[in-house]
Amino acid sequence: MADNSKDLKDLKYNDTCKRIWIIGASSGIGRALALGYARAGHRVVASARRAEQLEALSDQSDRIEALPLDATRIEDLRAAVDDLSVRDCLPDQTIYCAAIYQPGGISALSHAAASDHMAVNYLGVVALIEALLPALKERGAGSIAITASLTSYCGLPNAALYGPTKAALLSLCETLRPEVEQMGLRLQVINPGFVTTRLTEMNDFEMPFLMDEEEAAERIMKGLDGKRFEIAFPSRMAWLLRLLSWLPYGLYFTLMRRMAK
Repeated sequence: MADNSKDLKDLKYNDTCKRIWIIGASSGIGRALALGYARAGHRVVASARRAEQLEALSDQSDRIEALPLDATRIEDLRAAVDDLSVRDCLPDQTIYCAAIYQPGGISALSHAAASDHMAVNYLGVVALIEALLPALKERGAGSIAITASLTSYCGLPNAALYGPTKAALLSLCETLRPEVEQMGLRLQVINPGFVTTRLTEMNDFEMPFLMDEEEAAERIMKGLDGKRFEIAFPSRMAWLLRLLSWLPYGLYFTLMRRMAK
């Protein structure tokens, strides 16, 4: 682990230089966010299961500290929060990016695969909130952002495992937002479209409005600076999927059958 604890502790809470905790930072959007925030002058705690990738990431900037953990283990998250609290390094902004993804419909659906997706994509978020929220409430400041997906808007072909976990995340964040605000804290949801990552490399279909990780990270960083509940992009895809979700089921499933072909 990179020894940046002194620098992290010396960094005071303010609007220009913050402590950022990113869970799922070893690759994809999480990694791009870690590098982006470090370049912007913030201090980053980067967490994921893959310790070697985290160390390689921390080697790229003295503003990034590697903190390996398994987001599916509430014990790991509690230990991480305790460690950050003891060092007076609780994050000002926490971003959950950890996810697994297997494309497919009925052929991919199994109890074991669905359980794995729920464990990482949804229950990891529940564990994070359970472990972190009391500490942020006691301090009286802090933001949590959860990465869901535009697939959370409606059921789509090839997303039998991934889509329901993201829909659950959106519902969870909608449910908790008012209570979190009453604590003086902020809860936001991030709904990206298709982003070029190791996960989307598995897709064998055309992905509309595809963007790279760096562009996605820039949009997220800009969006999290505001007070909006949802950061959704690209906007054209977000509106198209919202329109789909508003259609009568007869028309909706007619379109979905065409997409499934």
